[in-house]
Amino acid sequence: MSDTNEQSITDRLTRALGDDAGRVEAFLEEYYDWLRERGRNPARNQPMADNGAGNYHARIDQLYRFALRFDDLHKVPRLTQSQADELIRQLDHDQINKQSGDPYADGSKRKFSDALQKYFEWLHNTDIVDDEWEPKVVFVDGDPESADSLSYAERHLIRKAALDYGSLPAYYETDPDERDRLEGLIAQRIGKQKRDITQEDWQAADTSRKTGSLIAVTLETGMIPIEIEYATLDWYDPGKQVFVIPEEYAAKDRPTTELPLTDETADVFSAWIRERRHLDAYDDTRRIWLNQRGNPYGSGNLCYLLRQLCEEADIDHDNRKIVWYSLRHNLGQTVEDTADISTAKDQLRHQYIETIKNIYGETVTEKRRATLEEIQQTAERAATDETYNPYAPEDKNGIAVYPDLDQPTGDETSMHVDATIEDTTAARIDLIREIIESDD
Repeated sequence: MSDTNEQSITDRLTRALGDDAGRVEAFLEEYYDWLRERGRNPARNQPMADNGAGNYHARIDQLYRFALRFDDLHKVPRLTQSQADELIRQLDHDQINKQSGDPYADGSKRKFSDALQKYFEWLHNTDIVDDEWEPKVVFVDGDPESADSLSYAERHLIRKAALDYGSLPAYYETDPDERDRLEGLIAQRIGKQKRDITQEDWQAADTSRKTGSLIAVTLETGMIPIEIEYATLDWYDPGKQVFVIPEEYAAKDRPTTELPLTDETADVFSAWIRERRHLDAYDDTRRIWLNQRGNPYGSGNLCYLLRQLCEEADIDHDNRKIVWYSLRHNLGQTVEDTADISTAKDQLRHQYIETIKNIYGETVTEKRRATLEEIQQTAERAATDETYNPYAPEDKNGIAVYPDLDQPTGDETSMHVDATIEDTTAARIDLIREIIESDD
């Protein structure tokens, strides 16, 4: 690593560490080097951007200082998992505060938690510790439904990153040291002892469709974390390629309806179903997805996974509220842009769907499937063609066109009205209702 990229610990941490400062600084420089060399995707040696690595290093510096307030570094120069658990507990109970004395917002607590997870991922990946670490408390950035959405292009990039997530380099392209390290990762992924890993196991771990199916299905059904947690094989009809979420598991009493998948997503999902039959972790359960520890996914696991995919896809998320609900918001916005409000509410199982149906009626499953296919094509084009504007109207040849407002419509019975309408779904619904009622 060049001198210009060296990361030093802060003066405050240096003073707090005393004689141990030199060892900790060297240790955290190794951590920073790992982030810059392969922190984005350790399995494929993909580096993390300098600003991202710097943010993780700075937060770990803070967390060391917080830990030294209640404990010594028993495992100099590293933090222990029990210290990480205590840090999360104190953050949760507002016993760790800002310099002003004010408690940290949940968004800041979540970033500290993410930094600890990345730190222990490094320790595990480099064989410093045997086990990974997960926080016992999940911090969510305020109201999850106020999450930021993804653009068309980001939708495609997230889906692609999920399908490639965890991919490994070719077996014969790795040197013995790298192969040994990756075999530890494979052993964890498929639940075997490291010494028993074979080339066939390497291939099996490289072709997993778990993450790809999880993201692809969510992008098309809008399932939220509690629904992902309880999703079972019984919810899916492979003949019709639809999900049906039972009423007792549907969040917020959302009505049950058929949620179609596109052909491509159905193929990815079917590949995952075939794969999971051979995994020991799924022997005694019908749950569709389990995390690496063999437990159902929770909100914290899912949000962390999504942020990992953002890093994989080079999507900036530091100053945005990107959580699992962001996928649901993207689905609603893209369906409404591509089709109409009714189609969006049917696919999202919106809590006000009955009010909408009184005006529009329910959209058929095949229409919503066709809309999802169109969204997928639009997202891919937005990600690959910088000149393409997915929001501009197009003619039959796919060329963006704009109406000539100076030309008469030829409809002498039409009426022009100047009005200011709030750009919200509720305002548009109220306008439609007023128009309908005015015609009665």
